Amino acid sequence: MTLKLLYSVAAICLLATNAPAQEATPPAQDTGPRLTRFSEDPDRFTQTDGEALYRTTCQACHMEDAKGAMGAGAHPPLAGNPKMRSKHFLAGVILTGYHGMPRFGHMMSDEQVASVTNYVRSNFGHDYPDTMTAAEVAGLRPPEDSD
Repeated sequence: MTLKLLYSVAAICLLATNAPAQEATPPAQDTGPRLTRFSEDPDRFTQTDGEALYRTTCQACHMEDAKGAMGAGAHPPLAGNPKMRSKHFLAGVILTGYHGMPRFGHMMSDEQVASVTNYVRSNFGHDYPDTMTAAEVAGLRPPEDSD
């Protein structure tokens, strides 16, 4: 009887391996909104709008509402942060990084850094009237990151 059981198991295994494979088709999804968060160039951000750059670059750590997060690391809030008063501080952090935050200067143009700086400083409870220009960013940019 054991031999008969062994033959049955072998037959079932053979049938299972010869069965035509069925490919699982994932359900259709609207990826349009999600794809706008990615750049077309893998080495540089291609968005130019400050809000789009914030969503692409900053939001993952500082959160959608810019209130920061705690977890695997500490991501400070940008909302209500008095350091946002200085447009030069914020642009410098974007260019060169700060503590655990990576630098983004090699991935953004002067115009992009100015745009995201101005977006953060005019949203999330901020309303600073002095805006950052691309020329000012160029003056802050380390030589190795020049456009």
